[in-house]
Amino acid sequence: MSTLPILFLPGTLCTGAMFKQQISHLSKHCDNITVVQFTDQQSLTQMAKCVIDAAKKQPVALVGFSMGGIIAMEVARTHPELIAKLALVNSNSHADLPERKAGRIAHIEQARLGELESLVTNSFIPNYLYQYRLADADLIIQMATSLGASCFEAQVMAMQNRPDSLAVLQQLDCQTLIIGGLQDKICPPQHQFDMHRALPKSDLLLLGQCGHFSPLEQPEKVSNALCHWYLNSSN
Repeated sequence: MSTLPILFLPGTLCTGAMFKQQISHLSKHCDNITVVQFTDQQSLTQMAKCVIDAAKKQPVALVGFSMGGIIAMEVARTHPELIAKLALVNSNSHADLPERKAGRIAHIEQARLGELESLVTNSFIPNYLYQYRLADADLIIQMATSLGASCFEAQVMAMQNRPDSLAVLQQLDCQTLIIGGLQDKICPPQHQFDMHRALPKSDLLLLGQCGHFSPLEQPEKVSNALCHWYLNSSN
């Protein structure tokens, strides 16, 4: 049993529920696993502080999904010594695209009008999943509605002001696992290749028949990859 703590960092409108299978697998090898939940933090700096505080001044293994990966990169920008190993799952290192900002503002307005569930169901899920499965869709909706519109607004505002982090990754000296989906429309394979090339000590796993939510769509493969990453580079 390794003593290196693991911190899971969820994505936008996500909770630790999406990592249920991965946590179950990793708990066989680590008895110190925490999900860092993001709620009302309105900046990337504030989100990163949640992770830094959870690390308790000790090196940790970070598993960041989507937005969680972006937050992990912000931690790497200011506190690289806290990251003993890093897993970036369906994430990307790029600054927000200007053409996406107008859409984000429209989504915030829709959520403010009480239409968050409709937004997630009709706009997000078709872009999240390679193959629609009711259980996956229900979980995504449940996570989103449990966090609510104010959380969504705070997270969107934080993400639209994020900087490019490719240079940060180039300076990061830890074993890194990059996982992506070949059919991911949100963080496509090219984003994963960009990070893989930037990271000096990285492995890349691209999963077929998989969209943005690889922990749900390919749970066994993601779990096995994370266990291998954790055990083979663990102290």
